[in-house]
Amino acid sequence: MKRAIALAIGAVSVVFACAQEEGVPNDDPQNDLRDVIEQRVEAVAELLGDDSNVDLTVLTERLFEFAKDPIDLNRTDVDELAQLLLLSDVQISSIMEHERKFGPLLSFYELQTIDAMDRLTISLIRPFVKVRDNINATRASFKEILKYGSHEIMIRSVVNVEQRKGYLGQSSPFGTGYVDPDGEALPNVDDGQVLDSLRRFNKVYLGSPYKLFARYRFKYRSNISFGITAEKDEGEEFFKGTQANGFDFYSAHLFVRNVGPVKALALGDYSAQFGQGLVFWSGLALGGKSAFTMNIKRNAAGLLPYSSVNESLFLRGAGVVVELAKNLEGTAFISHKGYDATVIDPNDTTAENTDADVLFSALLEDGYHRTTTSVARKDAITETILGGHLRYKRPTWSLGATAVQARFSNILVRDVKPYNRFEFQGNVNTTYGADWNLLYRNITWFGEVARSANGGMAGLSGLLVALDKRLSLALLYRDYQREFQNLYSVPFGASRVPWNERGLYTGIELKATRQWQFNAYFDQFKFPWLRFLRNAPSDGYDVFGQLTWSASKKVQLSIRARFQDGQINDSRTEGIDGLLRQTRNNYRFNASYQVSDGVSMRTRVERIDYRRGEEPTERGFLIYQDVIHRPMKSKLELTGRIAIFSTDSYDARVYAYENDVIGLFSIPAHYGKGMRWYAMARWSVTRGVDLWLRYGAWIFNDQDRISSGLEETNGNRKSDLKVELRVKL
Repeated sequence: MKRAIALAIGAVSVVFACAQEEGVPNDDPQNDLRDVIEQRVEAVAELLGDDSNVDLTVLTERLFEFAKDPIDLNRTDVDELAQLLLLSDVQISSIMEHERKFGPLLSFYELQTIDAMDRLTISLIRPFVKVRDNINATRASFKEILKYGSHEIMIRSVVNVEQRKGYLGQSSPFGTGYVDPDGEALPNVDDGQVLDSLRRFNKVYLGSPYKLFARYRFKYRSNISFGITAEKDEGEEFFKGTQANGFDFYSAHLFVRNVGPVKALALGDYSAQFGQGLVFWSGLALGGKSAFTMNIKRNAAGLLPYSSVNESLFLRGAGVVVELAKNLEGTAFISHKGYDATVIDPNDTTAENTDADVLFSALLEDGYHRTTTSVARKDAITETILGGHLRYKRPTWSLGATAVQARFSNILVRDVKPYNRFEFQGNVNTTYGADWNLLYRNITWFGEVARSANGGMAGLSGLLVALDKRLSLALLYRDYQREFQNLYSVPFGASRVPWNERGLYTGIELKATRQWQFNAYFDQFKFPWLRFLRNAPSDGYDVFGQLTWSASKKVQLSIRARFQDGQINDSRTEGIDGLLRQTRNNYRFNASYQVSDGVSMRTRVERIDYRRGEEPTERGFLIYQDVIHRPMKSKLELTGRIAIFSTDSYDARVYAYENDVIGLFSIPAHYGKGMRWYAMARWSVTRGVDLWLRYGAWIFNDQDRISSGLEETNGNRKSDLKVELRVKL
């Protein structure tokens, strides 16, 4: 009876909150859903900075898939709820504990009766979860899978409007051929012999300036996924020359879940994620320092289908997850694929080992094969990975063990410097470790320890604590020895490499009222050994604070400050003591407001102060205005931005996430002085058919050329055009 009364009160409260509560999205199935997804993607994008190799498509697709096929709260588990990225581990634990005590949820609104769940969170997850009346759902037949599965075809093209130096000898799509900014004469590319010489010596690109992408994918809920992806980067040839087979990159996968004892089966291209990312992690790693200060824990998904276009960060082969016994599951996987690499020249007499046929000096991950040299480096070596993971899983805790061996066909030989003397060399490395996760009431304890073949150790451990529904705390300590070696490790850290680091992270999230929320963290770290551009042990800290005010359902304001302190070589001195402090302070004001049912606007003002030692402070400034027009009953959506920026140097650059055609992500660095603007239109031609068109331009006030080398553009303007067609059946 008490539960029924509480449920009724909760239902009324949530309905009222979702309809009228200030600062909480309503149930618009499109606009509010996109706002939630864009906010989450932008927060992740801020962690990446200029790391353009990371494809955020998987994050957007995951949330849209949950919106299309919501999670059944009565038939889910901790791992699946963690994939939402909208619930803290403490909230997930509270939901699981509530169901253990009281049985299956009777209604979605029963979440209101759980202490750890606040109304804002409940409204945010509402599009992605549901409570089914019949919790004993039967398995789908093959006929049902074919009938209710979804087909998606996506075709995209991207091209720069102004011709770059690397495309000399090719007709410009827009008639704006390259001209040398200094007025110097250009090679006579009309002469075939001259052009052949330029191509042979990497002075021009081999292919056209168009970037092409095509993908087909079939999905039935989360049970079956089959897809084929193809991509040609700009400058690569297409169905001729070095690319006689058409696209430069092809990827295909077949992924099946929950067939008898087989929990997951991956064939073709896939990703694998275990523990906290210390032993092995491929694909996008979510969980790090951001405005979501409690999201520091990696939520490993095990095996996942791969449909992105990064040409290195994936596995190619087969993987399987099997239920070995009650509460015990095992994963085994194998991968064998080519890897771009710089192979040591047999005529290089400076190489210590003259057996150059088995040596390489660097792994390449950009995926570009558009010059004679880069084509020669394509799949120059092979990589074979064998791995396994055992996991014993209970409702409130789990233990896991992972072992992975990576083998290259050639031997990696680095140009050894003092800072990298402990990094991996050779052709075989084995890494193994153990991970754990414990949920107890309002506390989550997680961590992982790992060891590499040379004896190097690494470990991290964290706590997430909800003192009540308004206040949560996070702690994470990590210690990665300088000897630890692993090319496939992406755990939490201040550095992008998971070795030679010790640190302690402390985070807080305070939801003071329905309108006010405060997030902050303090991360202090040390690097006991030398690093690149650091000729001595160094240290630093990172402090962040953000205050958000949801003034009304249509208005949200936030202010943030971030202070980063570290050390770097003093170029004026030599030796191990030549370090000086460098600081980077970031201040931001952001406003989102809805001016009508179909129009919303976003305004941001941001400033960067960068200082190195006693040198003068270098400043960066950015202000932009977004307009998003998404009318409910119109087939046309419009998005646009105008940004003004001014920075004293590249060190004072300002990053800003941009809306883009679906499947692409732009996080450009704004530096120099000028303006950035873009406009994008989405036309819903008919049900299931969408067409995107996007044009963006940089206009600089202080440059007569943009970029350098083969990417150089004459003048102060650089723009691009993107066209994409998506068909969903």
